[in-house]
Amino acid sequence: MPPVPLWRQDLKQAIILFCIGFAMLYGITSVQAADSLGDPFDGAALKNPNWKWKTSDEEGIEPKEWDMGKTKAGWLHIKGELNRNLWPSDTTNRLYQEHEGDFDIETHLFMDYEDACVVAGVVAYSPTTKDHQGREGEWVTIKLWGRGPAQNNNAVIQYQKRQFDGGEGLVGVVPGFQDPVGEMALYMRLRREEDTFTAWWKRKAKDTWIDIGETEQEFDEPLEVGLYVGICDGKGKQIAQFEYFEDLLVPFDVSPRAKLPIAWGDLKRRHSIPEPR
Repeated sequence: MPPVPLWRQDLKQAIILFCIGFAMLYGITSVQAADSLGDPFDGAALKNPNWKWKTSDEEGIEPKEWDMGKTKAGWLHIKGELNRNLWPSDTTNRLYQEHEGDFDIETHLFMDYEDACVVAGVVAYSPTTKDHQGREGEWVTIKLWGRGPAQNNNAVIQYQKRQFDGGEGLVGVVPGFQDPVGEMALYMRLRREEDTFTAWWKRKAKDTWIDIGETEQEFDEPLEVGLYVGICDGKGKQIAQFEYFEDLLVPFDVSPRAKLPIAWGDLKRRHSIPEPR
């Protein structure tokens, strides 16, 4: 039998290497999509299969009124419910995913409220970690706190743990943001690196992130990472809309239609993601 030409041997090796590389790339992409916290909030349903609803200590309780893309195309829309807060305890309508380890998440929040104390934001919550007062259930959160007539009818940004924002890098009222009751919007970002949490905010997509601060917090795993909404008291109105929930470490970047990697954040928002400071 004549020897196999060198060009055929090289071609065979090239094909084998290509197949191995493609398989590795496909595997990595699949793992990233499965493990990502992200969701573009496009279409009529949540894209990430790992979301869960939680109200207080009850799992699977959805808000009475919420929708994906029906009220506003490309946005998660939630109507706030009465007597739901995140301060002495968690009684909010909360959408979360279980997660272990580091994360870096970003969202764009639009809120409208009147005649009420309201909250809306992002949170990393541990149901078994004890807080400063020894109670089970601790969290780190960035939130919009909309204040009613008794507190000047304006909204502020807060960076908190459970019933605690007076130290350890936390801030009860973040400087530079105080909007009158009504419509308002901002971008929020929360990053975890081991036990260090860092928070940022900005008003517009192309603005530079404004640093809020760092805080240290040891948490039992897994955490419940996600979004929440609520009206603190027994009166008032609130809507909260989230344009996306972006995972900056593990992008949720597989198109359900094309089954190909896409940079959905770039396509949807048309802006680059700033590097962490």
